[in-house]
Amino acid sequence: MRNQKRNSFKLVGRSVLIKGQKVHEPSYSEQKTEFYTQLFEEGMLKNLMPYSLDKKGYALIIPHDKGIQYYAGVISETKIDGYELVEVPEQKYYVTEASSDKSRVLFDQLEDSYFKNGIHESIAYNNGIILEVLLNGNPQNAEVELWIPVK
Repeated sequence: MRNQKRNSFKLVGRSVLIKGQKVHEPSYSEQKTEFYTQLFEEGMLKNLMPYSLDKKGYALIIPHDKGIQYYAGVISETKIDGYELVEVPEQKYYVTEASSDKSRVLFDQLEDSYFKNGIHESIAYNNGIILEVLLNGNPQNAEVELWIPVK
């Protein structure tokens, strides 16, 4: 784990509103998986990867008054018809990483560790955009990072 500042960037992809009360809830996991499965079947990431600046897959968790807006896509400066473009502001982040399991399992473990095991009490989440980053392109045997914006 580390603290790191990240410059602003743009993500091109698609999103879904997942209803809930907080930024992190156990019920989100299944809905995130269903959303990614749909996008995989549509070939979205395969279609977007040629436009990617770093060849990594991203998900954004954006707090919403009705739950979270969950985006999936790639970092790109290119606006592509049929896809949303989101700008993520420069932030200071708390970064954790994990590997050797399915990406959703790893992201859930990292989020649980931060939000349920007390880390958030000493390193305060700032209600900003959380990043889930798939580093190796293999969601079945993943290498991931979770970037949580902090104060």
